[in-house]
Amino acid sequence: MSSSSYRKQGDDGLGEALAAGLQAVHRELLLFAMVGLWIGGIDDLLMDMVFVARKYWRDLAIYARHPRMTTATLPASEKPGTIAVFIPAWREAQVIAPMLRHALSQWQDARYRIFVGVYPNDPDTVMALAPVAEGDSRIVVAVNPRPGPTTKADCLNTLWRAMAACEEREGFAFKAVLLHDAEHVVAVVNWLATQSRVGQDHGQAHQTHKRRFRNEASLPLCPV
Repeated sequence: MSSSSYRKQGDDGLGEALAAGLQAVHRELLLFAMVGLWIGGIDDLLMDMVFVARKYWRDLAIYARHPRMTTATLPASEKPGTIAVFIPAWREAQVIAPMLRHALSQWQDARYRIFVGVYPNDPDTVMALAPVAEGDSRIVVAVNPRPGPTTKADCLNTLWRAMAACEEREGFAFKAVLLHDAEHVVAVVNWLATQSRVGQDHGQAHQTHKRRFRNEASLPLCPV
């Protein structure tokens, strides 16, 4: 047999060995993937079983005796409080005024205070919200001491300091803090749920706000 024939047989044997090796690796990878998917499926199945079991248990043991809780039936808190709404605003001149007007019209005289965080180098946003905030005690404008843009967390820290300053000045503590984006439209149903949890009285809150702010400036600014 010539040397070329031996070389060809060697190449064929190497190719077969390589193919066999690749097939073995392929089988091992498929086995590994199958085991992983099986474990993940068992985990999902257990979570589904817990959910279904808890749902049927609540239907039989709880909702058979008590009506389901909804926003309309959510009881008021035994310790009423005021909600602070934080709205960071950097270059939001196009949306901040309509959003605030809509929020005020939807929430009306509930016990809340809207803190809007603005920047000294963003006069357009300040000018846009000024007509809405002017003379309205429900809106407090907090100016960040640093020019923007900064991080959202930094603006929220400015609003937190403004809220703390208002608490110290007025002698009360806010019951809850809500985070809201300037470009989002508020939903009454979400507000009613939060409002019920902190236990608010609309008429009393309105009179309290009028007494607290009747002598303050037309555009409330909190020092930070």
